[in-house]
Amino acid sequence: MGSKYFSDRELACHCCGELPENGIANELLEVLDAMREQIGAPLLLSCAYRCPAHNKEVGGGPNSQHVQGCAADVLLPEGKSVDELATIAENCGADGIGSYYDSGFVHVDTRGYTARWTDRD
Repeated sequence: MGSKYFSDRELACHCCGELPENGIANELLEVLDAMREQIGAPLLLSCAYRCPAHNKEVGGGPNSQHVQGCAADVLLPEGKSVDELATIAENCGADGIGSYYDSGFVHVDTRGYTARWTDRD
């Protein structure tokens, strides 16, 4: 399918430039595109796919949704709070939503079940 707004380069692993073998999950692309449309402005991703080595390097869990190509960390658009971006992600169909107030981003994923957490839990 592909994304309407996000290039493979934006979604690829920062350390190796690779994408997962099966590509980024279509469900995640749909969520990200819907978020972009609801906000009405470009979204910046701090990361999406992470290869296993990079995921380990940044402290991600071995079963991270990032390694599976099902997650992205979305930086706050100008004028939006973490809570506002998390609500937009929920309205756009994200399953997993992590609110990172101290770092200014929202993790979104399509894990297939609802999960919510914050960096203040």
